[in-house]
Amino acid sequence: MGTRSILINYNATGEKFTDEKGKPLDGTQIGEDRETILRFRDGYLDGDVFDVNGKLITVKPAVEKQGHLEYWRKNKLHRDNNLPAIISAGGSHNEYWENGVQLG
Repeated sequence: MGTRSILINYNATGEKFTDEKGKPLDGTQIGEDRETILRFRDGYLDGDVFDVNGKLITVKPAVEKQGHLEYWRKNKLHRDNNLPAIISAGGSHNEYWENGVQLG
């Protein structure tokens, strides 16, 4: 099971923003009227922020739009500490995932 929120077109123009290897650029805002934000790390959906030594600083949603958040790690739905990886409909719908496997 996956998500329906992945968009690759920047502002519905059909234009893709990628690095020299064709991977999506980190932190690129994507979606119609910039209503959806996707965060990438090394070409994967991933909202994690690390310091220069690789230590986790904070976790941000990889997919963010009004009333909907998704937490991804290396292109797999994932959230630590039994927290929901998908929070939707203003928090009334939650899904729990670890490394791309839905729990419960």
